[in-house]
Amino acid sequence: MLIASIGVNGWTVEPLSVNPMIGPSAETLNKLGAKYTPYIVQNGEWYRLFSPMVLHAGVIHYLLNMLAMWFIGSAVELSHGFIAAAIIFVIPATGGTILSAIFLPEYISVGASGGIFGLIGACIADICMNWSLLFSRQVNETDQGTRLRHIRVLVWLLLDILVNCIIGLTPFVDNFTHMGGMVYGFLCGLSTMERLPLNFFGVPTDGCSRLRNGLVRFFGLILSVILIMVSTALLVESDGGTTSPCGTCRYASCVPFPPWAGEDDKWWYCDDCHKATADAIQDEDTGYYDFLSLRCPNGDISDVDLSGQKISDREYLREQLTTFCRRHCESLFA
Repeated sequence: MLIASIGVNGWTVEPLSVNPMIGPSAETLNKLGAKYTPYIVQNGEWYRLFSPMVLHAGVIHYLLNMLAMWFIGSAVELSHGFIAAAIIFVIPATGGTILSAIFLPEYISVGASGGIFGLIGACIADICMNWSLLFSRQVNETDQGTRLRHIRVLVWLLLDILVNCIIGLTPFVDNFTHMGGMVYGFLCGLSTMERLPLNFFGVPTDGCSRLRNGLVRFFGLILSVILIMVSTALLVESDGGTTSPCGTCRYASCVPFPPWAGEDDKWWYCDDCHKATADAIQDEDTGYYDFLSLRCPNGDISDVDLSGQKISDREYLREQLTTFCRRHCESLFA
């Protein structure tokens, strides 16, 4: 699909200032089925809850995801089977996309990262369920290096989470899909990952331990279903993808970049100033615009004095609306 998306984009990739993942434009990704809440809710394009998992923002995004799939996905499949691995990938990928659609309604995002984080979450669930075996001196007394290898695996999982969360701060990739996928993956892992019995290794267990383990597995499955149903209902009842219930939550998935650039020279921003509109008053004698009544993203009106700037091009003035918004509006969010 990455090759297809670049083909649809005219066999070119966008500049790094537009897509730092070395890939197609937002319009191309949207055309191919990227997550975009207004299209999902208003147009009924519910397939966009599933299609993002087979799309990628660019070459870098694709390579990082495939590397993670190779190491983590193959390990889960070998240990627990194809069916369990597929469930752990698809359900978290879909659940993470639903959360992203709720909290980042106007952000276009793609990627298999929700499913990959689901696999990571399931691995963490597996580690938690088998902690007493993986790090037990009694079980590993004949090979002390085994415990160290398990610790290295845990460190690599945490490192993978960190790297992907950093990637999630760039355009077209979002951390709500990542974190949502990991939570769903953890819950699915509790229910689908096979837990090795302690007594197989000679470690004594009692009835309370077996009952607790059964309840945990049941709890993970039921809670996953409930959360997906509730989040889907919230998405259906939303305002059509125009606003987020948490405006500042976008900073968990977007950071203006680069940090060393001036306020007017960032590659991308994380506000709603693209929604700003304005009415301009032009001096008939000079032909210059003297005054701008700027409607900020939250609906407030801000008056901008343009006298002395000698602006006569209406199209140039329209292009500068986002800059005026960031300079003169108290709130940059809808």
